[in-house]
Amino acid sequence: MKFLFDLDGTVTSKETLPIISEHFGCTEQIAELTTRTVAGNVPFIESFIRRVNILGKYSVKETSDLLTQVPLYSGVAKFILDHPEDCIIVTGNLTCWCEGLFKKIGCQCYGSTAEVVGDEVVKLKTILRKEQIVDQYKALGETVVFIGDGNNDLEAMRHANISIAAGLTHSPAQSLMSICDYVIFNENALVRQLRQLCGEYSSGKSVVISCAGIGSRLGLGLTKALVQINGGSLISWQLKLFKDVEDLRLVIGFQGTEIIEEVRKYRDDVIFCYNHRYFETKTGASYFLGARHANPETLEWDGDLLVHPDDVKILLETSGEFICYGDITSEDTVCVRVNENGEVLSFSRDGGDYEWTGPACMEKKHLTYSSQNVFNMFEPYCPMRGIKVRAYDIDTYNDYIRVSEITKDWIL
Repeated sequence: MKFLFDLDGTVTSKETLPIISEHFGCTEQIAELTTRTVAGNVPFIESFIRRVNILGKYSVKETSDLLTQVPLYSGVAKFILDHPEDCIIVTGNLTCWCEGLFKKIGCQCYGSTAEVVGDEVVKLKTILRKEQIVDQYKALGETVVFIGDGNNDLEAMRHANISIAAGLTHSPAQSLMSICDYVIFNENALVRQLRQLCGEYSSGKSVVISCAGIGSRLGLGLTKALVQINGGSLISWQLKLFKDVEDLRLVIGFQGTEIIEEVRKYRDDVIFCYNHRYFETKTGASYFLGARHANPETLEWDGDLLVHPDDVKILLETSGEFICYGDITSEDTVCVRVNENGEVLSFSRDGGDYEWTGPACMEKKHLTYSSQNVFNMFEPYCPMRGIKVRAYDIDTYNDYIRVSEITKDWIL
């Protein structure tokens, strides 16, 4: 596996071109171009040519020395230091400007090239197309992970096997949201995900909350995660229930931007996983997408589900695989049959002993893709340990009214 990093704002904690322009006194011109380029309003190649024309007359050595002082994200830099053979920097910036910075980072680096005469850039020779580096490593049989934040990273992300839109310095370009696998705004969360991809897992379960659906049966015109329950969004309730979970992952699709905004009011270290096919897939697909690069044990949690806080604590402390169920309370529900030991034997829409409410916990070695429901993923492994919980999901408007009443006295 190879990790390809954009440089500015992803590995460095500051954009490099504004630093150069400030040093040489041409800030206004460069700042405007950089902002418009990152936002996708000016094509990268055009912008880059114009920026080089402005900055090329200044000392190459002085520029390189200046950029060695640019601060790096320490956690990202440590990950690269720990995996120097597997990490690659791909930047549109000139290699002659970044020579000192590349040495500081300490891995293979690719950039644009220029002809230098008398310590000045006199002509651009090549402009790096990041997707070509992605393709280069894929052709060698490597699984390629691309991490970036700007519109000029779009094609590289599209070509990569796994793509992460990083919002460490500024929000990722909106264009990336339509193709990326992950959106991560926190450095610790980003490094945790990178290490998980290497098989270096953090402690405890990962919790995967599936919030990608459109909530059509509820009839309120918005995704269930944003439905208000006793003065707070449903997702805010779940965030409070999982406040002590390190690796919390939200699978998003419909109204994904709005969910991100709501979640970031409460915590910034959530890993957002995209299900771009949310309209044509069910919760099984979302669970798979959220769990596939997580810790070895993942707790599946539907975005329309509330479980009593005391039961949540028990589930987080319970190791191994299990399926949860509760008393039958919902309309149009899936039921489970259990044996005398409380183990789940089967699922059915034609009645049973209890209601299949979720959540459920699966080891990643059993995880397989399904475009259907989560319970379909667990059926091959039944009988499986069952745990009865006080769980309430919101499928219909009547469920919404009932859950609002049940939870009004909960203390989170």
